[in-house]
Amino acid sequence: MVGRDAVLVWWMPMESPARSARNLTLAAALFSMLPLLIYWREFQLLFFFHDDWELLDGYSTNTLPRWLAQVFLGEGILPLFKLLWISAIQSLGGSYLAMIVLLWLTHFLIALLFGRILCRLRLPAEAAGFSVLMFGLAWTNIETLVWSMQWSAQLGILFLLAAWHLLLCILEENGGEPIRTAGYALCLLASGLCSTRGIVFGAVLAAFILLRGTSRRNLRLCAISLMPSAVLAMAMWWFAPHHHADLGPAITYALHYLLLNPLYLLISFPGRAVDGRALLIFGTIKILTIAWAFHRASREAYPLLLTFLALDFATAAGLGYGRSYTGVANTISSRYQYISLLCFAPMAGWAFASLRKEARVMVLLLAIGLLGYPWRRHIQTWAVWRGAEIRGALRQNADGERFDPSSLTAGRARQLIRQFDLH
Repeated sequence: MVGRDAVLVWWMPMESPARSARNLTLAAALFSMLPLLIYWREFQLLFFFHDDWELLDGYSTNTLPRWLAQVFLGEGILPLFKLLWISAIQSLGGSYLAMIVLLWLTHFLIALLFGRILCRLRLPAEAAGFSVLMFGLAWTNIETLVWSMQWSAQLGILFLLAAWHLLLCILEENGGEPIRTAGYALCLLASGLCSTRGIVFGAVLAAFILLRGTSRRNLRLCAISLMPSAVLAMAMWWFAPHHHADLGPAITYALHYLLLNPLYLLISFPGRAVDGRALLIFGTIKILTIAWAFHRASREAYPLLLTFLALDFATAAGLGYGRSYTGVANTISSRYQYISLLCFAPMAGWAFASLRKEARVMVLLLAIGLLGYPWRRHIQTWAVWRGAEIRGALRQNADGERFDPSSLTAGRARQLIRQFDLH
């Protein structure tokens, strides 16, 4: 038997670490799609909600150029997202379930690109796979994956990761650089035209470039990275209303976002509240995990980890400026978990990879339960709140009555349902 085993080991090609990492990240991305399949009935109940109606109403009462140029609900100028969103509504025949599937397919593609970046920047296979699983499966992404308006945030991240891949090609390879550089700049611009948070993504990748060296080419790439951010920031400054956030509340809001996310919603205990105790508990766990990741990581992994930290800080700063008026209790909203998970997952991945094999198996099973099992309870709640109740109100409410948090009446919503064949 020993001789036979030796022959098999010699004959079968050894899997390279890079291929092993790619396979694990692909498996994790596929596994992350399970909630959509398992809770398909609940996803079928979901319907257009709040900002969806505002978008449809704005499109139907304006010319396309005017609608694309409008500032959306005081948030920002998002013409590319609007164009893609309304095109999806029309091409998918007004089906909200089809829009939800589109969100999940985008999520799957983001998970793949995220995993590929981790592989290209030499994260160990176990760390890369766990990172993708944590980001992809977490139930706390629920609002991003059940509300078509959140395609905006997804597209911003999708274009960021595409830009990052092009940047790595420019930094690592010769030939075709002008074409890749143009594509890189366009992806960063597209990110900011889909999501207000995408405005800072150019600065984040500029930091990544500088962490890789300060050669003349790198400095030129930094300037190219910052140009879309500068153009979009100027456009926002001139055309979007200013919140005039006070510095103190903005910093407080940003710190709460940084210290509480993404762990606050994932870890539940009696008496939990957004207070000093929560900041101490979840902030300490997060900081220790990040510190351990840097301790275990090789120096060549530092640019990757520092870039995700920069993205986390930049997102916190943007939210502090734009959302501090909503109060610190809003910092742990499920709509803010997507980027936070993306930034924290590689740190958790390094911590996971540093464990003994037996411990990794136990932690993996615990993580799957913690990340995935709560989908069962939460998707049922959301299917009623943002599905069955809205559909029922649209059938029963009088034309002049409100039916959800949007500014539209039930009568106006029924007109849009007929116009766009919404179902």
